[in-house]
Amino acid sequence: MRPVGNDRWSGQFRLERNARYAVTIEAWTNVFGTWVEEMERRDGRRPDRSGERAAGGPELVRRAAAHAAAEGRQRSASRSSATMRPPASRPVSICSSTRAPSGRLAGAGRKDRARYDRELEVVVDRVRACWGAWYELFPRSQGLVPGRHGTFADCIRRLPDIKELGFDVVYLPPIHPIGRTHRKGPNNALEAGPTDPGSPWAIGEPEGGHTAVHPELGTLDDFKRLLQAADGLGIEIALDLAIQCSPDHPWVREHPEWFYRRPDGTLKYAENPPKKYQDIYPVNFSCEAWESLWDELLRVVLFWVDQGVRTFRVDNPHTKPLEFWEWLIREVQDGHPDVVFLSEAFTRPKVMKALAKAGFSQSYTYFTWRNFKEELAEYFEELTRSEMAEYFRGNLFCNTPDILPEILQRGGPPAFKMRAALAATLSPLWGIYSGFELCEASPSAGPRSTWTRRSTRSGCATGTGPATSRTTWPS
Repeated sequence: MRPVGNDRWSGQFRLERNARYAVTIEAWTNVFGTWVEEMERRDGRRPDRSGERAAGGPELVRRAAAHAAAEGRQRSASRSSATMRPPASRPVSICSSTRAPSGRLAGAGRKDRARYDRELEVVVDRVRACWGAWYELFPRSQGLVPGRHGTFADCIRRLPDIKELGFDVVYLPPIHPIGRTHRKGPNNALEAGPTDPGSPWAIGEPEGGHTAVHPELGTLDDFKRLLQAADGLGIEIALDLAIQCSPDHPWVREHPEWFYRRPDGTLKYAENPPKKYQDIYPVNFSCEAWESLWDELLRVVLFWVDQGVRTFRVDNPHTKPLEFWEWLIREVQDGHPDVVFLSEAFTRPKVMKALAKAGFSQSYTYFTWRNFKEELAEYFEELTRSEMAEYFRGNLFCNTPDILPEILQRGGPPAFKMRAALAATLSPLWGIYSGFELCEASPSAGPRSTWTRRSTRSGCATGTGPATSRTTWPS
């Protein structure tokens, strides 16, 4: 570190690896450097300084040699002792020239060493965490035959088109089995027909939960082939991490203690009044068995990491404890520092900031709802020129899976082009949800209409059949 005036010091070092760095500061008196500096200041004013040299320099060298020998560095000490013994007749500049190896002398003893009582962490992410264009893709909507459920093979077929559009991250909503108990029909209907697929966010059936894939999409090996095909095109596959369950999820049977209960003992489903989501059970992070719950969720993430997934879009993280995210992200990244976590949180500003500080690599922003010049300028001043720039990495999505901002509802293709251009140039991270490139802005109706409405409280969602288009909602 170098002095910058008024008892302030500055230093820097290069961070060259994708890793978590711990930094602190130590300070001590550099006795030898102080002696050299004093001798230099006296040079020319006192011709005979042999006595001071004899009393000062050699004694400091002997101390350094003894200190080095005690630490098993006899060879270094011997070299330093030989180098640092200037005869009285030589000018003090010889002592000054010894500053390069004087770190050994400066550190000798360090009896007055002071250490900052905190270790400051710096997380260095890989490039994809800082730069990339995201495209959301509903796998079950990729089938070529009307009415037929799409598969992972159909997604592979779409990848070249998505690459040509300029996207390098493909985000998939939950790919897990979907529960049948209380499965919702079109437009949140309480009764589902025999062919209604339900909401992807109603995760789990008796055959599997968060570590299984929906059988109509394919097998786990089919998913791995999707990962390989995407990698061959320079595309990453991002999975949705939604911590919630359908009533049929194995956890409900094996760990009922992880869920909320009503006074009558029944499990509580998710609600966002006046909406009710009977097909979704939120997880109770305040339960007495929270440690086993945390361990299981870590196991889920590591399972997909083992399959080759390196990016997760986390559904509604603001409804879970910050301490959990700090722990989970650290546990994962300690072993896999290249794993990226995107915080899908549209909530209060301080909570969004806290999630970023908890370790999320990327964060959703309010860009989706900022339309006018003044509010855009004010918001991006905050994102780029305040302290937020040190920890908050915004990913600008032009729309959401369930809400089409009013400007896109009313502005036609020019509005879609404008919003895409703004997102792609205001941040190195941006994204769209499937259908945006088609400038879809009209609600679809009828039994085959599709929409997804997610709860801001529980992170749940309901939907209908094949998502060939999406109902729009005012912001």
